[in-house]
Order: sequence, then C-alpha cells, then structure tokens
Amino acid sequence: MRRSFVICRSFAMFACVLGLSGPLSAQGKPAPAGAARRPAAAAAQAPGVVTINAYDYFYEAPNPIAAGVVTLRLINRGQDFHNIWVVKIDEGYAFSDFMRAMGPGRALPGWFTPLGGPESPEPGQESRLTVELAPGRYALACLLPAASHGTTHMAKGMFLPLTVTKGADRPTPKGDIPVRITKDGFVAPEAVKAGTHLLHVYSESPTPRGFRLARLAEGKTAADARAWIAAGQTGSAPFVLVGGTTPMAQGGTVWMPLTFAAGRYVLLPMGIDLGSGELRYQSGDVATILVP
Repeated sequence: MRRSFVICRSFAMFACVLGLSGPLSAQGKPAPAGAARRPAAAAAQAPGVVTINAYDYFYEAPNPIAAGVVTLRLINRGQDFHNIWVVKIDEGYAFSDFMRAMGPGRALPGWFTPLGGPESPEPGQESRLTVELAPGRYALACLLPAASHGTTHMAKGMFLPLTVTKGADRPTPKGDIPVRITKDGFVAPEAVKAGTHLLHVYSESPTPRGFRLARLAEGKTAADARAWIAAGQTGSAPFVLVGGTTPMAQGGTVWMPLTFAAGRYVLLPMGIDLGSGELRYQSGDVATILVP
C-alpha cells in the first residue's frame, strides 16, 4: 500500500491532509534548500508498527494506515513534551467537525470515541502503545498545554487526520500486567519483577481518563509527586515519565510494552479540562508499583 506523509503546523491548515512529501515551511510551502530533512516514518519495521515523529509543534506520520492491531511508536524529536490522542470519528462527520468540537469550553461530543494513545516520553525518547483500529476516519492530536505560548499544542498545529483502511488480521496481544482505570483511580499490581512487560490497560471510567506512568526519583514518594503537581509543577519534577495513555473511553483497551528497572513507579490520573481543552492532572487516587 502506498502511503503519504502528512505534516500540519497551523490550526487553520485543514487543507494539509494528504499527498505531502518532504519538509514544509510553517506556511505549508516547500522548505528552503538546506532545511533539515525529517526522518522517514515509513522505514522498514515490524508489521503493524506505525512510527509518528513529534516536533515542536507538529507531527509527521504515514497516512493512510492498515486496520487491525496497531502499535503506535511515538518519537519525541522536540524540546517540549508531546503525546498522541487517538479519536475515532463516527460516519457522517469529518475531521473539520472534530477540530470545531475541540474548542475551549465545549463538552466532548458523542460522535467520536477516544481510544487513548501513547503518552509523552522525555524529549529525545520514545514510547509505544498498541491499540486495535477499525477502518474509518480518525484524528490525532496533542492535548498538552504550551504554557510559554498561552495555548495548547493542538492549537499550535499538533493535529492530523488519519484514514484507516482494511488491513490484515493480527492477533490481540497477551498482556502480563493488568491495569484498570476506574472513576476514582486505578487497580494495578503493587509490585512487578524488573524487565520487559506488556501492560494490558482497560478503562471502566464513565468519563475519558488516562494516566502518566512515571518512575519516582530516589527517595521520592507518590505524595511528593502529587504535591509537585498541586504546587503548579514548578522546579524539577520528582519523577521521570516512562509512558502511559491519553484519555480512553469507557470500555477501551490498549496494551503498553515497558521495560521496568528497579525502583518505584506511580500512575498519575490524567483527563481533559473542558475549560481549556488541555490535558490536565486530575484528582483521584494514584497507584504505585514497586519493582524490587
């Protein structure tokens, strides 16, 4: 299947949908000679793996992609944090409807389904998340706030339409660490062995919720993490982000491959602030996982 690569950098660039190749300027014109070339996301890789490059503040991703069990590989090539929110758009609605619906202060409409997506890795790192995608129209967006610019990453251009076409059947992953997202927090194992695991995440929350999985710094606790968040997230964070999922609808399932080093990890609840359209830390119980 032939793929196009899509780059969108301006909130008004709805025409930037298909057929783009090579770097573009911020106005959607070909970049000048000598401009940095973007690494190709279509490089040879395992079947069902889709690489998405995140820059400050735009994505580069293949379009269309094949349906089925798909692993989204998010590479953070920017200096800021970036995530991917995957939304399935119902028949009869368009990507432009999704963009209008995500304006600040608007309730989430009932004609799209949040499926989650890879949470932000540290700059220069990557995170992966596996989800099952049916054929249809989708939207990808970064929900993080850009505090220094007074707007969201999505409003600065971090959004893409995505078409999912009929694809080959691939087996559903078999996770070995179950995590349930509930209305008030999480249900997760208290301890796991060091090494590579596959988290099987299922949402029971009636409102779209996700989480950030973070490794606590030496001597820090979950209470330190919550205190840092409550204090406005200023100064050095008492943890390092290692993965997670953006908000998922009730009944949603994703899988997350992670390699755990010895230490203490914390699951921090995340949700959408309807007042701003941003992803925010939410109230609710955190969960800690000890890796001896």
